[in-house]
Amino acid sequence: MGSGNGVEIREKSIRLFFVHDGQRCRETLTVAGKPALPTAANIKYAHRVAAEIRDKLRHGTFVLAEYFPDSPRAASAGPATTERNFGQWCALWLETKGRLAKNTLSQYGNALAIWQSLLGADTPMERITHATVAAKVGSYPWKSAKLLNNYLIPLRGVFALAGRELKAENPMEGIENSKHQAAAPDPLSTGEMERILADMRERFDPRVHAYFVFAFLTGMRPEELIALRWGDVDWNHETVRVERARTAGELKDLKTYNARDVDLVADAISALQAMKPWTFMGGPDAEIFQNPVTNRPWHDERSQRDHYWTRA
Repeated sequence: MGSGNGVEIREKSIRLFFVHDGQRCRETLTVAGKPALPTAANIKYAHRVAAEIRDKLRHGTFVLAEYFPDSPRAASAGPATTERNFGQWCALWLETKGRLAKNTLSQYGNALAIWQSLLGADTPMERITHATVAAKVGSYPWKSAKLLNNYLIPLRGVFALAGRELKAENPMEGIENSKHQAAAPDPLSTGEMERILADMRERFDPRVHAYFVFAFLTGMRPEELIALRWGDVDWNHETVRVERARTAGELKDLKTYNARDVDLVADAISALQAMKPWTFMGGPDAEIFQNPVTNRPWHDERSQRDHYWTRA
């Protein structure tokens, strides 16, 4: 009759399907020892059970006999085990970092996906040794030493978390960061800044020009600029209060965790005046700078960089 999210609705029963120990399982849901009829209440219950099973499979705590005691697979499964594999420990570590910014979590998730492809998501933790990790670190074609160092951060976290429970030797012991030297700063000269802004004034929407004028003359980070509101402007003292940032559409704390006031020179104030026709009537809680394509606040710092800064 229909299926989805691990639930298969049949004419006179409901089956749950999932992958357990590398095998595809289709088990009939029972209520009070009898096959559950496909009523609305039982279908809702089936989706809840399916979600529980997916969660326990992800954490390595699923026991087939607890849900399907009459299943032939339950009889042959042997003693239950709660040992997690590497992929499950990665998922658990990410859950412990749920308070981090969405963008940071996404980066950690991407890094751990690479490590799972290198070390094997299904590999038991006790089989991952120092030599195994060192070999992968040394042989993988990392784009840069800095990228490798960033990717080692969540990997160390996973093994540290697992080590507390398993009381096992940490295979990350002795895996050091790669040495890298950042390129020396090469700031634009005043003349170069003026040429870029002149090009932007000629080719782009005035809102783009105002954004980059303000960026140049305040030194604010892009994620701070796009979160700046009219209520943050002190016209009398010619300052703005910086106390929030936005990354990937999500408000977050400042990198320094401290709000600060930024003095405004005359051209920076002019950039604010240029934005008034578009966003000022939104009130003190309205963001100042706006994407001219969407007529909404900038979602993140990438769009203005990719579509305007790079072109200029």
